[in-house]
Amino acid sequence: MMESVGMYGFCGCKGKSKLKCDSRWEIAAAAAETAPTSTYSSPARSLGDTGITPLSPSHILNDADPVSEQQTFLVVVAIDFGTTSSGYAYSFTKEPECIHVMRRWEGGDPGVSNQKTPTTILLTPERKFHSFGYAARDFYHDLDPSEAKQWLYLEKFKMKLHTTGDLTMDTDLTAANGKKVKALEIFAYALQYFKEQALKELSDQAGSDFENSDVRWVITVPAIWKQ
Repeated sequence: MMESVGMYGFCGCKGKSKLKCDSRWEIAAAAAETAPTSTYSSPARSLGDTGITPLSPSHILNDADPVSEQQTFLVVVAIDFGTTSSGYAYSFTKEPECIHVMRRWEGGDPGVSNQKTPTTILLTPERKFHSFGYAARDFYHDLDPSEAKQWLYLEKFKMKLHTTGDLTMDTDLTAANGKKVKALEIFAYALQYFKEQALKELSDQAGSDFENSDVRWVITVPAIWKQ
């Protein structure tokens, strides 16, 4: 594939550096009223992931000042934190209409592709994060009953935020063994899990490390929530 042509010739950058270089060139080219010539295709495309195209593609406004509106992020990651199942999807700023959905969750049925993983989380007897989703469910159910009583297993815990009238920093959730754990701690563990999973997948596909500053994070909020 031909490399992107910069203001001073061909760009030899690779992976994430190439995305950043392409973005800077496009802004400069737009400012000079020169059409961009980048032939970039997202890493997921090269792996055979055709993405999911919205039924009604959004139309991106192009009348903004390309210099003043420079984007510092390379990809948008949206986390769908559901009551029963959770997942995330992402799109690169170079191809915003090409949406990629995470399908390679640890655990679950072998050979079955799932867009989401169960909203379940497992903490060790020392209350440290162990696993989330299929991995948490499978590990917990494989434990000896006497040993399982020492582990903190929670599922479908999101609606606690909706059903509890007075939420505070001290709001508790109840694990399967009856022990209490702070809701803030559980949700922090869950969101950290999704963040690490997304950064790892993006880095693997791009061939170079993605950092938090490269991503715009989006978290869905249930429509039934008033705040």
